[in-house]
Amino acid sequence: MILRPYGIVIDGVLELGLELIIEDGAIQEIRPHTGLPELFVVSPAFVNAHSHLEYRGLQGVIQEPDYPGWIREITRLKQAQTAEQVRGDCHLAAKENRVTGIGAIYEHSDRPFAGEAMNAAGLEGCIAQEVITFFEHETPQDKIRLVEANATKNREGLRGGPKSPSTPAPDHLTTRACPVFLNPHAYQTVDRDTLRWLGKLGTPLSIHAAETPFENQLTRSGRGPIADFYKANNIPLPATGKSVIVSLDHLGLVRKDTQLVHCCSLEGGDLQLISQRGASVAHCPRSNSHLKCPPARVRRMLDVGITVGLGLDSAASSGPIDMFAEMRAALDTSALIGEPLTSEEVWGMATVCGAETLNQAGADLGSWRIKQGSSVPLIKIRLQAALSTEDLILEGSPDRVEWL
Repeated sequence: MILRPYGIVIDGVLELGLELIIEDGAIQEIRPHTGLPELFVVSPAFVNAHSHLEYRGLQGVIQEPDYPGWIREITRLKQAQTAEQVRGDCHLAAKENRVTGIGAIYEHSDRPFAGEAMNAAGLEGCIAQEVITFFEHETPQDKIRLVEANATKNREGLRGGPKSPSTPAPDHLTTRACPVFLNPHAYQTVDRDTLRWLGKLGTPLSIHAAETPFENQLTRSGRGPIADFYKANNIPLPATGKSVIVSLDHLGLVRKDTQLVHCCSLEGGDLQLISQRGASVAHCPRSNSHLKCPPARVRRMLDVGITVGLGLDSAASSGPIDMFAEMRAALDTSALIGEPLTSEEVWGMATVCGAETLNQAGADLGSWRIKQGSSVPLIKIRLQAALSTEDLILEGSPDRVEWL
């Protein structure tokens, strides 16, 4: 196959005047045009570095204006959902991820349907099966058994097992790892003994961390809205005197196969610690803005060598599933705080860097770059006059994406 677009995005940079030779699903050659180009751009597929497929049905539903209220409301609404509602939401969100050009996701799942939805939509990636032991009817041990059962169902779904027998996994899913592992939701939602146990398992981790200043208030002094909520429910959560990132590190939860989600409220020394441990970060700018979290200092993360992927979080907090809108939000947020990112860096966060965060979790996506020998999934973006990566971000939308 000869692909002759007018532009190819290579390492985040829109390169004009090149064509691709593809054989047996792999790029054999990148060379100058040998004929008239067509009016589209080729890019690696996007990677959603943080996803909650199961909350698609709550898009636009929760009107709470602040983070504590929003969390309480989504917890309440989850309890009223039926299994079939959640299954349908997972399948719809997975399809919408595919439509916006996403080929792989790092999914956080509290229920057992994400695997079959990813399989049906042809999405690669991994599933962090969430462990939450506070405010559950079961004991922590009973909850772990339920989470393990849901993880098993998600593994079966990913491989076209009993939950989706009529929808076998696409060929690329049968040759790449799609791990499913038990995973702590957040420092403040899992008891200390279970956190330590999960840290000792040696499996990958993806943890909501430092999303708001309230987490640091909780760990440093035992004060703030989160601490007050736990005290009101007679749940002891003693202060550590440290930031939430350092507190997680002391439990063995910040390491090379850890993805820290959000990181909007980092304190002095947290950046260096994350960099030293080799952990990655999932940046979710639309969700952060909606929940009135502090703007994440992504420029500083990149400058100290932290890998940062771009995540769409859940439709309940981010809105419509649209990677172009997320990239625009990343650019706008960084400019607003005077620490601008380049369009090329943001495109890299939505592709190559996102894949790196999943690879650290064992997803085996490869380099996710357009280069000789690569079998990275490719998308067409039908924009007729884009001359730069910035043009692609500003003018792009899901309806302009086609899969190769």
